[in-house]
Amino acid sequence: MGELTCTLSALVFAELYDLLAKERRWRESLDDRLAELGYDGDWLDDASASYLAKWEYDAQYIDPASAEGYALSVEHAVLATWILAGLRNEGDSYQLSADLRDAVMKRLAVDAPSLAGHKPRSMAPIIRGWTLGLVAGTFDPSVPVVPAVFPQDEHITGAYRGLVEHVLHLGDLGETWPELVGTALYVRTGGLAEALRPAPPPPPNRGLSYSINTLVAESQRQVPMHIFSRLSSNFAKWVGRRNVLTHVKPAEDGTTFADSAALVRTWDQIELTVTGITQFICQEVSLELFDSVPGALRTDPWDYLKREIQTEW
Repeated sequence: MGELTCTLSALVFAELYDLLAKERRWRESLDDRLAELGYDGDWLDDASASYLAKWEYDAQYIDPASAEGYALSVEHAVLATWILAGLRNEGDSYQLSADLRDAVMKRLAVDAPSLAGHKPRSMAPIIRGWTLGLVAGTFDPSVPVVPAVFPQDEHITGAYRGLVEHVLHLGDLGETWPELVGTALYVRTGGLAEALRPAPPPPPNRGLSYSINTLVAESQRQVPMHIFSRLSSNFAKWVGRRNVLTHVKPAEDGTTFADSAALVRTWDQIELTVTGITQFICQEVSLELFDSVPGALRTDPWDYLKREIQTEW
């Protein structure tokens, strides 16, 4: 399966910084963000050009078998995520994510056509909650997401990594799955939600409903309205389904274990649950980074990273 680390191609960063440099709506926010590291407004263009030169060098030799070996260290993705986190109050990142994916695929079709159909994960970027990540595996084009930076709480990080591994295994299973496959996703999602937003102590003890409702509400500014509507609908009755699955007792409305188990046995049935918890994790990362600078970024990270991508020229 490989290590769950966000190591991306130089092509991803070339296209990402090019897109950011061209977006006037975010110019003031980006200038302020870059200034915190001592960079001026031209940095985005300079960085994009440096990564593009690295990519063009790599593209001469890259093929499906060697593609992952050309991925850059995770520190490149950490810097990009920190910059993106400064935009978390600018709306959602879904369109930027789609534009980035399109730009990467178009460049692949020209510079390395053998990779266009292969889609190595180092060239499968995604931005959720203003956190840069990669889509691991080929089961779904949007999940599971390995973010460049994980939440600060090591327990939440460990649990989320387990969820990513679980979703990766789904690609090896034929639908319809044993219900316990879907039940496990519900249990882990509920645990992560409660860890991310613990309910206040009683009275009243609102438990998991408080956690889920808080996270869904926080996501409203981080996702497009049509996706927020779907997430809200999915999680409106989610806690009740989860409780029946975990406690194996009928709900007050008469929903039985068999009723709930029948709703967690295909990807279509649990996709929004995975999408939701992924969004919650990623928006938590950008929230943590919004007002903080990781130690690795405090001493001119670009000076080090630029030397790294120039070593083979």
